[in-house]
Amino acid sequence: MRIGFRTAVIVAAAMLGVASGARTEPLGAEHAALARFAGHWRVRQSYWTSPDKPPVVDQGEADLAMVLGGRHLRQELRIAAKDKPFQGLGYIGYDTAARTFFSTWMDVNFTGLIVAKGGYDAAAGRYTFLGETPDFDHPGKSIPLREVLTRVDEDHFTYAYYETRDGREAQAVRLDYTRVR
Repeated sequence: MRIGFRTAVIVAAAMLGVASGARTEPLGAEHAALARFAGHWRVRQSYWTSPDKPPVVDQGEADLAMVLGGRHLRQELRIAAKDKPFQGLGYIGYDTAARTFFSTWMDVNFTGLIVAKGGYDAAAGRYTFLGETPDFDHPGKSIPLREVLTRVDEDHFTYAYYETRDGREAQAVRLDYTRVR
């Protein structure tokens, strides 16, 4: 398929967001609420290897920042785990077109990307996301997950991660964040 020079220029400009008529999605209260998480945080991680055993507890830190014009909250997480250091990178955003929040996550333990979608309960200060994670024990299959991020106050929030296996949900990770001033 051949396209003319003019068409190629219009397509390239649209891809760069400079075509006439291009618009920028406005930011609203949802983005402002996410911006309140920006900062440097101390993190206490509790990690359950099995629901019937106590968690392994490690310390770490996280840097959260609004990126891409205030549209997405990026988290860079580092945990000084006893067995091996852990690093992860995640984003939380609000999709104005779909009217839903989303969460993405990548880390050093797998090569994929976790995507979850959900909502925000302003009265409780709680975001809840639902998605799936790869099942490393059964390649090609996935495990339902639920993420709950709860804002306690300006200087504290928690993140809880749950997986559902064999029809039973169990907490796998809890992160307790304290802002560093």
